[in-house]
Amino acid sequence: MLAASVFSRPAHASDSFASLPYRSLLESVTTFLDAPPEKRSRLALLQRLRPDGDNLVARPLTMTIQAKSGPIEIPVADDNSFVLPVDDRLKDENPPVITNQPKGTLSLQVGVRILLPQTTHYAYSEFAEGVRQANAMTKRFAGMLWLFSQTADSVILRFYRPERQMLRIAAADGALTLIADDSGTIFVRLDKKLIDENPMMDLSEPALDALPAVSSR
Repeated sequence: MLAASVFSRPAHASDSFASLPYRSLLESVTTFLDAPPEKRSRLALLQRLRPDGDNLVARPLTMTIQAKSGPIEIPVADDNSFVLPVDDRLKDENPPVITNQPKGTLSLQVGVRILLPQTTHYAYSEFAEGVRQANAMTKRFAGMLWLFSQTADSVILRFYRPERQMLRIAAADGALTLIADDSGTIFVRLDKKLIDENPMMDLSEPALDALPAVSSR
């Protein structure tokens, strides 16, 4: 389970299309930015719309703020994530944000990405600190539901294309090598011994994305 799926809720509808009020989408942005900068220095906010069954009815997914001044298109990435424009005028107006998907077919997911150095050589502490900050931010998002939330203990590294990328961890008792699967993903479960040791690591190429995750143990 990804920490990026901290919670989800049905997107309400306007007419026949799924929509949410602007302020509803702004809530998670405000929660994220309210955290002190040093508490989110290794994180980026992740907002994503998940279609029922992971299947979009219309492609690509579009989002439009129906502002009084005119429609404002929100760019949507291939993974259905988006960055909400923050504007005090839109906050006061609270216009609907309309998608091109049918009513009741989308859920809003809120979480974080871990920001890693865009190099191929850095310390294990980058993983550990990213997961620590992600769990603290999850607590902020979940509020009272934190007691029922799972705690991330792993990092998922994603690469631009599957090319059997490698991660080498120079542990004191012997190097560990992890190889990406056929989807271009490396799953790294944090190890307390390595957190204390903080060895250097080498990647065959910089990761495109890093997400906190919960291992199945």
